[in-house]
Amino acid sequence: MGNRVNRKTAWIAALFLLFSVNSFAFSVDDLQQQLSQSTLVRGEFSQVRTMQMFNHPLSTSGTFLLEHDKGLLWQQNTPFPIYLTLTKNKLRQSINGESQVMNDSENPMAFYFTRLFLSLFKGDTKAIQENFTMTLTGSKEGWILLLTPKSAPINSVFETIKIEGGLYLNRVVLREVRGDVTEMIFSNQSSTPSVLTEEELRAFTF
Repeated sequence: MGNRVNRKTAWIAALFLLFSVNSFAFSVDDLQQQLSQSTLVRGEFSQVRTMQMFNHPLSTSGTFLLEHDKGLLWQQNTPFPIYLTLTKNKLRQSINGESQVMNDSENPMAFYFTRLFLSLFKGDTKAIQENFTMTLTGSKEGWILLLTPKSAPINSVFETIKIEGGLYLNRVVLREVRGDVTEMIFSNQSSTPSVLTEEELRAFTF
């Protein structure tokens, strides 16, 4: 009789523990909510791209600004200045004072990847799930999201995309099918000031 009671008690305890773990697990919905809280993020980036055709990796660094409704400002400072502005349907690249603007009707495939890139930055999990199988581990303080492409054209370019973060994105590793690897590190991120400056607002107007 005593053994039966002990087994029953142990079984109830195991169920309670399982329920408790599942109840407090960090889910994809939690991640979506956490990343969407900061609709405007400024910070710095460093990027290292290892390519099969080159003996040495290519390193760049600069600053970025993400505004969920407007898009992404990407300002490379080293090794030479490049300014990129990404919106839902336009891309502007400025080098040495000369700008080139492209819209989605001119190059639909380029904007397919542009929208994917913006979705990754914003943590738009619904858009990401359309293209990737998602595996999330960790907690809100430190999480890892592994993305595996489901179908073309993504699976012909990327093998996996690994994203690490907490309140913000901290690291992104892009592994391409051809063997190239791009690692992006984000630092000194802040959501204040919470509104765009006049200069930043003008940058999105083109």
